[in-house]
Amino acid sequence: MLGLFTTVAGLIPGLFSTVNGITNAITNEKIKLAQSQNESDRIAAQERIASLQAKQAIMIAESGNSKINAIIRAGFGLVALSIVAKLLFWDKVIGSFVGCAGEAGHALACASYNTDPIDSSQWAVVTAAIGFYFVYEGAINATRIIKS
Repeated sequence: MLGLFTTVAGLIPGLFSTVNGITNAITNEKIKLAQSQNESDRIAAQERIASLQAKQAIMIAESGNSKINAIIRAGFGLVALSIVAKLLFWDKVIGSFVGCAGEAGHALACASYNTDPIDSSQWAVVTAAIGFYFVYEGAINATRIIKS
């Protein structure tokens, strides 16, 4: 099992890179730049240094954000989105195109366009997921405005 994990992880470049590892690579490239004998070697070393510095800057910027946290938030968001999409798009829009809206929606042929009733606790979860998304985005945008 561990072998499978390391094989899959090896397919994702930079998965286990650290800022210190990138810093060491930048240092090594600067040494190669100083030791380069011709212009093409200097240009190649400078390009590698710039690429590594950009990667380092991204890693530092993302260090405050946990990837597992983002995955969990996305999961909750997708659940809430799927409920709302089913209710609004499938039941209301598509259902009305095939004649399953209103009283006609009670026919047996229209059963796939009728969602089971969603109780108040389920609606609370959907509302919280959607609400926190907008609160989070609003806070991020407000922070950007204040910083600039």
